[in-house]
Amino acid sequence: MGVQEHIYSSLLNARTPDVAIRVRGLSWTAIYRLHRVVLTQSGFFDSLFAGGFAESTPAPLLEPINIIFDDANITRSAFEFCLSRLYGGGPPLHIFPTLVPSQSQPLTSVFPFNKVDLHPPTPDGHQPGTPRFLLSLLATSVYLSIPNIAAQALSSVLSSVGPYTVLEYLSFALGKPVGPPDPEWNEPEAAVGLEQIAQLLSDDSFSVETADSASVSKDTATDEPQFLYGPISDKIGEAVSCWLARWAADMLAVEERKCLGPAEETAGQPRRRAKSDATLSSATTQFTGDSAAAPTLWDRGGLSLEWICAVLSSDSLFVPGERERYDLICSVVELRRRNGLIPEEEAVWKTLFKTGIHYCHMSVEDAIFISKHVSPTTKQPFVPISVLQAGHWQSSLLRQHITTRPSTTPSPFEIRSPAAPTPGSPIQREKELGLTRTTAEIRFDPDLDDDTQYYLVPTDSSQRIGDDGSSVHALVSQTSHLSLDDLFTPSFPPSSPALHGGTKLSNPLARVNSGEAYFFGLRTRRYTARDCIAVDPSGTARWTTHPPQRFGVEFWDTEGLPDKDRLYSRTIWSGGSLFNAYVQVVRKKGATQLGIYLHRQSTIEFPAASAPRVRDSATHFRGPSLPQIVVPRPTHYSPTTRATPLRSTTPVAISTSLPNSSASHLAGVTQSVNCQAVAPPPAPYRDSRPAVSAYFTISCASATGASQTRFASAPDVFTVSQSWGWKSSSLRTEEYLDVVQAADLASNIPIRPRYVSLRAVVILGLV
Repeated sequence: MGVQEHIYSSLLNARTPDVAIRVRGLSWTAIYRLHRVVLTQSGFFDSLFAGGFAESTPAPLLEPINIIFDDANITRSAFEFCLSRLYGGGPPLHIFPTLVPSQSQPLTSVFPFNKVDLHPPTPDGHQPGTPRFLLSLLATSVYLSIPNIAAQALSSVLSSVGPYTVLEYLSFALGKPVGPPDPEWNEPEAAVGLEQIAQLLSDDSFSVETADSASVSKDTATDEPQFLYGPISDKIGEAVSCWLARWAADMLAVEERKCLGPAEETAGQPRRRAKSDATLSSATTQFTGDSAAAPTLWDRGGLSLEWICAVLSSDSLFVPGERERYDLICSVVELRRRNGLIPEEEAVWKTLFKTGIHYCHMSVEDAIFISKHVSPTTKQPFVPISVLQAGHWQSSLLRQHITTRPSTTPSPFEIRSPAAPTPGSPIQREKELGLTRTTAEIRFDPDLDDDTQYYLVPTDSSQRIGDDGSSVHALVSQTSHLSLDDLFTPSFPPSSPALHGGTKLSNPLARVNSGEAYFFGLRTRRYTARDCIAVDPSGTARWTTHPPQRFGVEFWDTEGLPDKDRLYSRTIWSGGSLFNAYVQVVRKKGATQLGIYLHRQSTIEFPAASAPRVRDSATHFRGPSLPQIVVPRPTHYSPTTRATPLRSTTPVAISTSLPNSSASHLAGVTQSVNCQAVAPPPAPYRDSRPAVSAYFTISCASATGASQTRFASAPDVFTVSQSWGWKSSSLRTEEYLDVVQAADLASNIPIRPRYVSLRAVVILGLV
């Protein structure tokens, strides 16, 4: 028997103990006979024995040391698991594959949901890594100050954020206790293989009734204690918020089928247009699973009212546009109304419809439809006519600014545009509409209006939010001596390309507020005039009262894109101009970089949009009715230089003309990347200016949705066919797509479900 086995055997058989501890948790009380020299590996026990219990007690006279765990998240199984690891043994931790998403199965292997597959048996001798156990293990190891175990638990939690764990993890991040075990998991009370090390004191045991942590539907304050773990709780909350931003809308169709049944799920719901059907709830368009096994997210018993409003109004929520956001909100409201009206909810819905949607970016046809659309439950319109009129007034003001501003109309044959001017220069200011005000101008405005909503014009920055566990893995592998301080530091500090090293943001306003008060980064920030003054003492920040346009873009089979070729999103109309986004993959020196760009589209040439590949009944590839088009690498590639070289790499400006669609010569890869030609969006009016100034933010979600990278750009000048965007290491390619080397592109890349895609949300504002 080796030394390690001998030490672990001493734990199992209580051989030669020199300390006894009487542990009193909220659900169990027991005495453990242990060894000080082993326990001092834990920071908690090291401090304990270095303090009032430093003196050794003779073995025959062992007097138990009383330890009371008032943290409801500390369970017997997690505590004993930690003890076993201190002794160098213990059962292997089995993380259920059904709970772990992947790039090829981002909604886990049980999607479409199958109740039979969700709770597979645990291998013999393994500790079942249920969501409850992982959270308890994290809380226990943090309490006992055992960094390596805490890192393993945190990494396991972050890597298993998915449809069946998202609410339980959110509940934990909000400080709610883990609650009792789920009987369907058959979770043991004691750690596997360590059932005999505890001398249970049944006469002294007690239990405390706790709320079911799988539901976070309580909206009123309670006397329940909160159990928060600082930045560790925030990291889990961020991962959950990122997942909700990417997948929450897709989960609605599954939940409607579960709650309403196939015959009723569309009854009374707003009729979505064909173009929205292709994107909204795309993950569920071919749902064939057991709807009864689907998790509850939107219905009562799922997200709280506060969180529902935060998700549905969030700038980072993936929906194609504002009309689709309205459709989604209506569906959620009617889903919850089916079991009766609650006055508190109705007041919340009224505010949500008023403030959560940017009606100024809807077409007149959509506004007319909404004005006539009534709830089948209340027989009242969802949106008051005054709210729609206010949105129409905002869009009319923007049109007035654009169409009445003097401009030089370019030749209709002018496609390639000159290089953009430096941001902030007098030339750029000439391109602006005069829609922004500085904080100093707001401060000295004699007609200060507390009712006016202001939107922050961002500065250049990039920030990573959420985590899929990869950063914790890297931390453990790179650090020989891990401390809890390492786990409590932000995984991805915000950065600014305008600073050497890019370690922090020069403007605190540009940081994404990711704490609980801001719904871990989901909350859309709006300010009153007094708020602007309070958060910007310098008075230099820029603000606008016109809401930005928000739209989702989606790209399929990006890994099959040839080097430096472009894959375009659908095109949208905004303020008289056409915009879309595109991605590029650059492979060189064994590394693969993913770039994403916002592009002002020419009205003369119109690119096809990325679309999912499908199979026909004979399993052959089936192309769209119009030719497949992947825009090849342009012959002219001229990045526009900046005044400061520190900002020359990110964002990058590209000014090119698109080749004619007939010039596409990518026959060898069209089976890997599919595009569909679509009609241009309706354009109520045209901005004839050759260059416009706009700020934008691109939030790019990871493949599984547990993290996202947010790129923000100060106002840039967009000439026709010009692009601004990023291609940087902060957009870690392997988290967004399967990396395929150039030599492998000739082989067929397998057709995947349509919900396996690269998603991003663009926020665009003219200034």
